[in-house]
Amino acid sequence: MSALFDLSSFIIQAINFIIVAFVLRKFFFIPYMHYLDEEAKKRKTLETELAKSANILTDAHNQAANIIDQSKVNAKLIASEIAENARKESVELIKKAHADADAARAKWFDDIEFERKALVEELRSKVIDVALKMNEKLFTKNEANVEFLKTQAKTIEL
Repeated sequence: MSALFDLSSFIIQAINFIIVAFVLRKFFFIPYMHYLDEEAKKRKTLETELAKSANILTDAHNQAANIIDQSKVNAKLIASEIAENARKESVELIKKAHADADAARAKWFDDIEFERKALVEELRSKVIDVALKMNEKLFTKNEANVEFLKTQAKTIEL
């Protein structure tokens, strides 16, 4: 046993190696591997949650786009409905205005007819008065042809 290989020193170093390996394994490798396993599980959970949130975000974008499209369609329908209602209301207002104008025109014609009849009656009355005065001056009689003049004045059409 020469200086190249010493058995006692080899056994001591082997025991030291086994003790260091046991201590490293017990207090360093096993807890570190356990820590790495838990971190891997957390990473997988986060990746799964990230994928779910990406899907939820995509669904939310799709729903928002659908809501926007539906709102645009509804807005167009409401706008066309408002335009149609405005058109109908304008037609009704025009009809009412025409009816009011026709009523006013009819009232105006009635008023004119009433005034014309009143003027005709007044004119007849004055013509009879003039004829009677003329009759009185010509014949010096006041009541000579009163009934004749009144009946003749009523038969005259103007």
